[in-house]
Formats: sequence, structure tokens, C-alpha cells
Amino acid sequence: MKYHSDLIKDKKRVEAFNKTIDNYAHGIVYDLGTGSGILAIRASNNSDKVIAIEINPRTYKLAKKNLSQYDNIEVICADATNIKLDYDADVIICEMLDTALIDEEQVPVINNVLNYTNDQTFFIPKAVINTITLTYSKVTNITYIEDGKPQYEKLSDEVTYQEVYFNKKIKEDFDELLSLTANKTARANSIKLTTYTLMGDGFVLEPTPMLNPPLIIPIDEIPVEKGQTIRIQLKYNMGGGLNTVTTTIK
Repeated sequence: MKYHSDLIKDKKRVEAFNKTIDNYAHGIVYDLGTGSGILAIRASNNSDKVIAIEINPRTYKLAKKNLSQYDNIEVICADATNIKLDYDADVIICEMLDTALIDEEQVPVINNVLNYTNDQTFFIPKAVINTITLTYSKVTNITYIEDGKPQYEKLSDEVTYQEVYFNKKIKEDFDELLSLTANKTARANSIKLTTYTLMGDGFVLEPTPMLNPPLIIPIDEIPVEKGQTIRIQLKYNMGGGLNTVTTTIK
């Protein structure tokens, strides 16, 4: 359970979710992927009913124990990618986030539960914003940046390439030709993907130690000149895992 302990210790992440839940939780709330149940507990303060869903049987038992004293919380062991919800949702809490939504099941889960929402349903988080930067690094495999490592050199400005809102169906396969302009003469061999989380109206959460650490993705090494435009075909499946990521320089 160290993973769940680390999530709780990430104060910036927890405080951002708590603040948003305090502002928006009401009526019928679903907490998808509840884990230990801390977000469900927070939501129960202002909600008529909270349904906390967890797929992992061991974690479900922990959540069941943690939430047993709350009369308005129901805990269910189920797969949120195909569960049928008994109530239409006023609020959906789903923190199955990963950088660019690649390596967790946020998107398949959201696409399923959209069948049980309406135009007034509020999503926590509301959306994510994905950016790309041309870089040089010494990594040979896709690597998360943690505690400042691996080190890398930025070779372009950070460019927004996608905004994903959770209140509408999401195309799970991403396949786009992205353009980056080198801001120095150097050699490029990687890209950096960064995800920012839109929690509520105007409140954007940057990556934290346990929420969307940036990704360094190797590309074919090429020389670049200052002012040169580099075009990279980036493909991946949201929810499909890091092994679905491919890059091609055009």
C-alpha cells in the first residue's frame, strides 16, 4: 500500500482535489478508482450519496474499512471501464491520471460513465492540457522525470498540443503530426510531454511528485538549427500504456 501512502503525502495534489471537491461536490457523487477513499470522505461532507468504486480487491477491502463509518458512502468492487451506474451522476471524481493520459485508465473509464451523466454533471478534474518540448537527453527508454532526473536540455519552447475535457467522449487513439521550432543549434534526441490538470474554473494544477510527472520520450537523434521546424508524428493510446507510444520524424 506504499503507493496509496505516497499519494496521500503529496500535499499539493491532495489540497488541490480537496479544494475542488469542497467547491463542487453535491447530490450524487461517484469516486472512480477510490483507492483508500480519502476523496470519497471529502466528497461526503456536501453530498447526498457517494458511490466509491475500486477494482483492486485488496484496496477495496481497505476502502471498505476506512469508509465504514460514513452513512452516505457506498463502496463497490468493480471495473469502472464497464460498470453500469445505478444513479445519474451530479459529480464524477476520477483521479486515474497519467502524463498525456497514456498509462492509466482515465479515458476508458470516463468514456464509459459518460453514459450516466448529463450536461450539468461536474467532473473533477475538469480537463487536462498536454504540451510537448523538443529536448536532448541521455535516456534510451521512455522515462518519467522524478526528483529532477533524468536531466535534459530544452531545445524548443513548450507547445500545447492537446486539451482533453472529460465531459464529452474522448478518442482514445492519439495520432498527430506536431511541429516544434528549435531555439538553438544542437542535437535533438527526445521530446518531453507535460500534463497540466484543470481542476475547476481557472484553477490549473501543475505536475506534482504523484500526479503526472513529465515524460521524456526518445526520438531518432538529429541535428537541428536554430529556427528550424521539426515535425514529429506522435502516436499513443490513452489508457493503453507506454508501450503504445511511437514517434516518427517527418
